[in-house]
Amino acid sequence: MLLDIHAHILPAVDDGAKNLEASITLLENMKQQGITHVIATPHFYPHSDTIEDFKARVASSLLLLNELSTNLPNIILGCELFYFNGISKSEYIHDFTINKSRYILLEPDPYELTSGLMEEILYLKNELGIIPIIAHIERYHKTRGFRAFLKFVKENKILTQVNASSFFDKSYTRTLKKLFKNGIVTFVATDTHSLRRPPMMDSALLEIEKRYSKAEKEHLLSNLEILYGEITSEEDVNAFKNTEYL
Repeated sequence: MLLDIHAHILPAVDDGAKNLEASITLLENMKQQGITHVIATPHFYPHSDTIEDFKARVASSLLLLNELSTNLPNIILGCELFYFNGISKSEYIHDFTINKSRYILLEPDPYELTSGLMEEILYLKNELGIIPIIAHIERYHKTRGFRAFLKFVKENKILTQVNASSFFDKSYTRTLKKLFKNGIVTFVATDTHSLRRPPMMDSALLEIEKRYSKAEKEHLLSNLEILYGEITSEEDVNAFKNTEYL
């Protein structure tokens, strides 16, 4: 089992796959890399989307894709939720979790990592039992507040995800090294959008083993297996447990 937790594969719902053909091509590419399950994570931007329109658009797209994607990686529904002030108090917050589980993929503001963001992450986790996964954390290395945010993430054991493609972008080399050194990376995912931003999971896993160790690669694969078990369980979405990603 190999799970991709961040992928824009649903046709015509965001800046990912433009049509059904593009979606199928991405899924075929994933299958060749050994990916067996993929979480579809369409963007939700609170400043431009409504929850009703978003859910209707995603449901229609997912239904169409599921009908035609036989013998390809199984699709699990999630979302890449853009952070907004008051997110932890939103009455719709559970609509954005992965497969109605207690996990949510959260995209911070690229311009500032604020104390408000950190406070709401803790509220989601400690009060609501919703576990945020910070999307592509390496991409914020030039964002104001990044150093303080990394300290917060480490001290509070916040889950994070890095993009497979970032291992082949020299601008992220130092940041990735720092993240791994401090034990901050929980998951690796493709964040694929198109063949111009293709899945690179197999290449990234080989690169992780090369740069760091085979044990580090196996650790990340183990985390993906743990998450898969969590998001496919039938436990109550609010049944908070202290799952440890070692």
